[in-house]
Amino acid sequence: MANDFTRQRSAAEALPADLADGLERLRPEAAHAVLSQMTAAEAAQVLIELEVERATRLLERSSPDQIAAWVEALAPNAAADLVARLAPERRREVLAGLPLAVASAVSALLRHPPDSAGGIMDDRFLSVRAEQTLAEGLDRLRTSPPRKSADVAYIYVTDEAGRLVGVVGVRDLLFAAPDRRVHEIMDPQVHHLRVTDDQEAITRQIERYRYSALPVVDARQRLVGVVRITDALRVAEAEATEDMQLMVGLSGEERALTPWRKSIGRRLPWLCVNLSTAFAAAAVVNLFEGTIARWTALAVFLPIIAGQGGNAGMQTLTVIIRDLALGEISPGEGRKALLKEITLGLVNGLAIGLIVGLIGWAWKGSALLGLVAGAAMLLNQLAAALSGVVIPLGLKLLRVDPALASSIFLTTVTDVGGFFFFLGLAAIALHLAPPL
Repeated sequence: MANDFTRQRSAAEALPADLADGLERLRPEAAHAVLSQMTAAEAAQVLIELEVERATRLLERSSPDQIAAWVEALAPNAAADLVARLAPERRREVLAGLPLAVASAVSALLRHPPDSAGGIMDDRFLSVRAEQTLAEGLDRLRTSPPRKSADVAYIYVTDEAGRLVGVVGVRDLLFAAPDRRVHEIMDPQVHHLRVTDDQEAITRQIERYRYSALPVVDARQRLVGVVRITDALRVAEAEATEDMQLMVGLSGEERALTPWRKSIGRRLPWLCVNLSTAFAAAAVVNLFEGTIARWTALAVFLPIIAGQGGNAGMQTLTVIIRDLALGEISPGEGRKALLKEITLGLVNGLAIGLIVGLIGWAWKGSALLGLVAGAAMLLNQLAAALSGVVIPLGLKLLRVDPALASSIFLTTVTDVGGFFFFLGLAAIALHLAPPL
């Protein structure tokens, strides 16, 4: 199978991403054999395209010298991503096998969390000094280490201490008078990231300002790297995938080809949590067992009341979590969002409640049943709207990822609340008048 893959690869002249897709479908031992046949540069590019778990398993099968050769072929930020997947002991062995300059650059990046600006940034950038003349600045750029042309998006300006003080365009450097000072033509209003900024802040800044890159500064405001839009897009994709999976009780790291033994360990605990909330809803139904026995038509409407509440709540929850992730709403603005969603819940509840009430009346021939179902639907829509705002904002204030547990809490509220509203109103109706 590995030989077939190699022939297909040579015939198609596949890109690293295509080769990575092919390796994903091979057994680990076959994938490692194919990887070992590639040049160090080619293997390195393929490795960074692989899913984290598969790349980690391949690295575990490789010797420190082999990994060091791959790491040396990568840019420092990509190399740091690869080395970060290794166990601590193996990591030290690989770093020891690298040239001192490469090891130092990779080690510096590894000091930052992988999901922070410091962990994502590229330490290759172009800069000039504010006090230099334009002629001196151009000479500095010409004598800088070779850079890819795609990297020349912005030229940053620093002071003598290396602190970021501005940004200047290549056009200005080339066409302004060569004896002018850089600080005279630079733009001092330069948006930047801090090394501690998390991936949500990075995505938010890139999206807001539409820059192709943003500089990164340390605690002393010194320029230490740059996050480019390609890195930001990769981070945004990872963040979106993680939030989507967390909302349904997955780990945020699972893929279609993740081994089932690992998947079961990540899914089963959340299924057990969901089971406990289902029993909570069942306990509410059990409280009204006598009411259901006297009025059996109630059982037909139970899933309708709870299901519609859950759907409405998920609509609200999705909007709030999305806005929190993009920084378009802060916990302090929760009141406005809450008022809007309660208004929507009231309008939707009245409309859906009226429809359910009329259907209940026409279907079961009971106006009282229609009234109870419609009122319960209205109350549960309001509860769903309230929960869809309060739960994620509350988790955010507690420094918990809103995507992690919001859906479970929401489902609990709409199921338990829906059953309680419907059966409680039915019990009151039975007390006041028998069902018609």
